[in-house]
Amino acid sequence: MLKLIGRSLAGLFLTETAQSALKEKARTRKAPPANDRADELAELHAQAQNIVTPERAELIRQAMEIRRAKQQILADLGDEDRRKLVAAAVKRLLKEGKAD
Repeated sequence: MLKLIGRSLAGLFLTETAQSALKEKARTRKAPPANDRADELAELHAQAQNIVTPERAELIRQAMEIRRAKQQILADLGDEDRRKLVAAAVKRLLKEGKAD
């Protein structure tokens, strides 16, 4: 839909030369051949294997588990408790700013 609107507006505001230049530019921006892309993906995957070691993956998994547990605790709070928690957090942040 947006392409249709874009083409319609281009027809109103761009000259024929400018429109043909845009079309030519769009033709030259084709995706790279599939085998090049597959090679690049394989290389990125190999690099990711070097970055994310099993120890690091385990730490990430544990951190995500802790985050889910904290989110569940916050989701279970009532409105009044949530307001109190926010107020306490704001007070603490304001005190930290004054200590600097």
